[in-house]
Amino acid sequence: MKVDLHYGTGVVSLRVPEPNVQEVIRPWHGEEVQDAAGQLRETIASQAGALPDDVAGKRVCVLLDDGSRDEPLAEVLPPVCDLLRRAGSVQFLICTGTHNAATPKNAEIRREVEKVSRDAGLTVTRVHTHDCQADDFKDVGRTSRGTQVLVNALADEADAFLVVSDVKVHYFSGYSNPVKNFLPGICAFRTVEQNHSLALLDESTHGRHPWHSDPKRRTQPVAEDQVEGMDLIARGRPVYALTMISVARRLIWSRFSPIQESSGDAFRVTDERNIRTVTPAPRLVVAPGGRPNDDDLYIAQRALELNRAAVTDGGEVLFLAACPQGIGEPQTLANFYNRLTAPLDEVIQSIRQDYVLYSHKPYKFALMIRRLRRIWMHTQIPDDQIEAAHLHPAPDPQAVIDAWLAEQGDVQIIFVDGANKVALQAV
Repeated sequence: MKVDLHYGTGVVSLRVPEPNVQEVIRPWHGEEVQDAAGQLRETIASQAGALPDDVAGKRVCVLLDDGSRDEPLAEVLPPVCDLLRRAGSVQFLICTGTHNAATPKNAEIRREVEKVSRDAGLTVTRVHTHDCQADDFKDVGRTSRGTQVLVNALADEADAFLVVSDVKVHYFSGYSNPVKNFLPGICAFRTVEQNHSLALLDESTHGRHPWHSDPKRRTQPVAEDQVEGMDLIARGRPVYALTMISVARRLIWSRFSPIQESSGDAFRVTDERNIRTVTPAPRLVVAPGGRPNDDDLYIAQRALELNRAAVTDGGEVLFLAACPQGIGEPQTLANFYNRLTAPLDEVIQSIRQDYVLYSHKPYKFALMIRRLRRIWMHTQIPDDQIEAAHLHPAPDPQAVIDAWLAEQGDVQIIFVDGANKVALQAV
């Protein structure tokens, strides 16, 4: 049989005997809902009825995901602007966290916001892309874990907040969710570094959050710290959230309500639809889902982390990530890629002793590489850079599959496409 997996702007097609295919797993596409986008636009409009009364005449700060997400903002922005018509004024902050602010995709978001808000007749004070280094910050206190919360000073001008957030599983924050638009979204580099140091703890994994409906899944150090940070930033001001689940820039589910309620609903649906239980296989093929989810290695790695439980110890992985932009943004290289090129035991030990921002990435990468026989990578990154990071170049991914079959004729293989939005857990 043929298995097609997204890669960059195209697909990689692999031929595998059907008996060797244990599972092919993809994100929820909303197949059972007819005209899902149309129905959800109506849902957004109907659910938005309460907001205008709460914010009439007030200053509202809208927090938007940045251009590293593949969400349908063009579809969502018009109803968001419609519900803000009675606001006194609106400012939009594009939440980059520590990502580069000056990117073409962020500029595109800015232009779209300006157009849609103008068409809606909003009084817009600014559309600003957060910069964790260059912006002015206000110290609003410390969390119980000691994180100093330095927030973009522009947020202090708001009477209320509206967060627009695509929700999916996140490998060390539990979920990508509206809280993250506050911390790390509009916080200073120092704040994000302190928060992300908690990613080294075992409990900092996917599918857990202090707002989860299951009490057994509420312990999540990174997420708990982020919620405390958000509370310090909001200081009792109203916070609403439009949460959505999308795939390939297509909206398939949404909720609008106060942030905790909206986030909890999104976690429930994400758990039902995009967290799967599998029997681990000796071979695993992972594709993040094409661009922008495999723009660079720094971004693409999260797909491996979310699906690592699907491969047995000593097994092999074929990682299909185009990475046309290489390893990652320049500021990530020293403490992501460069640290990963050291001996694996040294990588792990040094980061445990001295965490700096971005080093949770090589830490988790090293742990996964060490427990497997081999991770093959089909990518545009040069072979020597791949090999230096303890990975194995796979210029011909079909050859890797064929070698697996030649070694063990009945080998079982799990294929995951769109792996940045799917999390697998072992039986």
